[in-house]
Amino acid sequence: MADFDMRSSLFDSYENAAAIISGIGTAQLGHPTPCPKYDVAALIDHLVEAGRRAAALGRGASPPPGDVSPHGELSDAPGELRRVAGEAKEAWADDSGLASSFQMPWGEVYTGATLVAMYVAELATHAWDLAKATGQIHRLNPSLALPALEGARAMIKPQYRDMVEPGAPFGPEVKPRAHADDWERLVAFMGRDPLASLGDT
Repeated sequence: MADFDMRSSLFDSYENAAAIISGIGTAQLGHPTPCPKYDVAALIDHLVEAGRRAAALGRGASPPPGDVSPHGELSDAPGELRRVAGEAKEAWADDSGLASSFQMPWGEVYTGATLVAMYVAELATHAWDLAKATGQIHRLNPSLALPALEGARAMIKPQYRDMVEPGAPFGPEVKPRAHADDWERLVAFMGRDPLASLGDT
């Protein structure tokens, strides 16, 4: 049995993301986000695909290489996230999955527990990206940021920062302000400046 279990936070992260997407209007789809190279529409597709991959890993499926995210309609995205949340809950129900080993397309091998933590961090961070881009920071689940930060710290190694290109897959860690809340601390660790305007990101 793995020594940490973030499954409940994973399931909460789906709902957190679905709630943020539910508050996005069609006029906002072309807005930039703090995630480099993604506008709001593209980041929604990326986030939904990440949710599908998290569920598929729990079923023992190997994730496809690359970062292809099929396009979906804005109106369908919250329901799709809630649907795959149910799949993830079923797929990760067996405790033995947390201690199992999974090889990822980039060659690293992780335990199931670490992958669950990784997807908590990914789904939560991208929910923050969308909330920042669409004026919904106040709608983020305040209880999710700290588990997501713990998940990010469990998975992200220093050599992953700027590994592919500047900012990808993760940018350099940003020093958060002394009284930063957990969401600010999370996104700063993930390479975002939580106080920057979108024109500066």
